[in-house]
Amino acid sequence: MAATLKAFRRVNGHGALRSVLEAAFDESGFSRAELTVLSIQIDPYRLDTPSGHDAGRWAAAQLAKGFGKTRCTHWRGLHYSIVARGNVRKPDGSIFRNTEEDWLWLSAVAGKAARWLGYIPFERITDARNAEPIIHRKARIRRKSWIWVGVDVDIPAAEDIEPRVGAQGFVPRQAYCFVIFGEKTSLEDVLLPVARAHDADLYLPSGEISDTLLYRIAKDAAEDGRPLVVITVSDCDPAGYQMPISIGRKLQGLRDLLFPNLRFEVTPAALTVEQVRELNLPSTPLKETEKRADRWRAAFGIEQTEIDALATLRPAVLLEIVTRAFDPYFDRTLEGRVSEAKSEWMDAAESALAEQTDDALLAELREQAEAQLGELREAIDRINDQLRISVGDRVDLPPIEVPGPEIDEDSSRQALISFEQDWVAQTRAMIERKSYGSEE
Repeated sequence: MAATLKAFRRVNGHGALRSVLEAAFDESGFSRAELTVLSIQIDPYRLDTPSGHDAGRWAAAQLAKGFGKTRCTHWRGLHYSIVARGNVRKPDGSIFRNTEEDWLWLSAVAGKAARWLGYIPFERITDARNAEPIIHRKARIRRKSWIWVGVDVDIPAAEDIEPRVGAQGFVPRQAYCFVIFGEKTSLEDVLLPVARAHDADLYLPSGEISDTLLYRIAKDAAEDGRPLVVITVSDCDPAGYQMPISIGRKLQGLRDLLFPNLRFEVTPAALTVEQVRELNLPSTPLKETEKRADRWRAAFGIEQTEIDALATLRPAVLLEIVTRAFDPYFDRTLEGRVSEAKSEWMDAAESALAEQTDDALLAELREQAEAQLGELREAIDRINDQLRISVGDRVDLPPIEVPGPEIDEDSSRQALISFEQDWVAQTRAMIERKSYGSEE
């Protein structure tokens, strides 16, 4: 990771993310403000400033003093480590104290700058506030076939052993890897069955998702290799409406910073203004402290509705909404077609083995098996592994052809961020959503 951090800090005078922003500014005709999605203080593409570097270097130095070069911690742990040392001065010369103001500055300003500017690796800061995500993603399995003369339980005589065929790789693997993000832990009862059915990873943090969890999503998707689809479920209020935007912007930043091959879409499935109206869901007045309240009411003419209202009153409807969100990306025939392909392969392979196995080869296979038959019963699994004989030139098994997913390209996708969009188009789409569809 250290080499990676050095690499993206010296892309040019600005750094990787600032370079992307400046290039888009030069080529698109939009101003820097028109290419800024989140507030300047937290947008990953706007943190590359002298003050951002000062704060980031300071946070990295405090982490090293308190936890060494490799030990991980969470922001609250680092906060108390700094407080305990006492008289630690911030970049502006003031003393870091055990106050809410300094805690917020560390976690939301210095900490963000340190990670997005490369001074602290993302994985060194853990998420102590939220539960671990539920991971269902299927790994890619290398296709392989073999002839097997192992045994299951009883150890027979060598002359009773018959060769069999086997194969790995017949696993239904969809075209996309999926993540469901739910704003509330209370959504698990509804969302977990959907996640299981679609091999989707389920993230249920309390409110806004942390940079730590988003880094994990991006890293897992990059290692998986398939395009990532993030389906979001959040409140119908200014904060919940903002969450898909924040997820999209930070995934943009992580792609440009660390995972250049990451392709992703973000689809807000619920709770939309239209769903609130159509389902006649109960609402409550927006908080008096909500600065976006007037713009929200002017744009949509409603107050706020929590996703729990739908999950509690009409859970079957929420389940249907989230399930439908998978339709443009998910091949529901794939599992059956892969199972059928495996059965057809087994029939063809067994026929090929029967046709091509002569007495000399069978005697050789049994001789190899007989050498292992003295092993004890408790070592039977190890014996089976040792008796697996790779396919040689003398037995030509059919190739393994696993059906791939078939996606309806004409189906309508409700993605906030699309695979086909370039950086500027993605950015402008997030800004349009943030402005509630207004032209300003």
